[in-house]
Amino acid sequence: MNKRVIAAVAAGVLALLGVLVLFVWAQGANDRAYEGAKLVSVVRVTEDVSQGTSAAELADSTEVVELPAESVPDGAVTKLDQVSGLATNASLQDGEVLLKSRMVAPGERKGKTDVPKGFQEISIALDSEHSVAGAVKPGDRVGVIVTFEPKDSSAPQFTNFTLNQVLVTKADTAVVGEKGEITGTMLTLAVKTLDAEKIVHSQKWGTVWVTLQNSDTDTSGSKIITAEDVVK
Repeated sequence: MNKRVIAAVAAGVLALLGVLVLFVWAQGANDRAYEGAKLVSVVRVTEDVSQGTSAAELADSTEVVELPAESVPDGAVTKLDQVSGLATNASLQDGEVLLKSRMVAPGERKGKTDVPKGFQEISIALDSEHSVAGAVKPGDRVGVIVTFEPKDSSAPQFTNFTLNQVLVTKADTAVVGEKGEITGTMLTLAVKTLDAEKIVHSQKWGTVWVTLQNSDTDTSGSKIITAEDVVK
């Protein structure tokens, strides 16, 4: 057999062995992380799901995993049979633990603040640092700050308030990390069309923070901030 072919085959075998070793190590790391913890089974979303999806349709977009009991949010669904006949009342994102509060009879709204006429809802997942440590509740108003790093290396990174006094219609602490820890909050916001586009673009290409606002919050004085403004 050609020496080059033998070398190629050997390299492929070694690469496969490396992947297997990494997989076994990762599994062992998860087992060590859960060692001594009481585990419970919950349903976790494995891909983004749109609002109005039935429980029957969720079978292909969810999985049952075991997580430490102390990290499982209240109202977590342990098997899809518990929400049979119901549908999602908001969009769900990959990694989110399915909650009973996210499921309602088709067409019903539950546990949410009403959406003003002319507005629409959009959900974003944020970690604790970017969501006021999970303090946001339905009915609250938030500001949205975005930071971008332009692809053009000659352009500076910048930060700016893009929205203020945005109504929160739903807030769920249900985003779970690989080790079962709660890593963030899913916020559902009521916005107008252009604002929905701003949020999606910012979440896709930049980094989003929210601030907790009230009727006395002074939103004046905002400007585009670069490193030069910070060190002045």
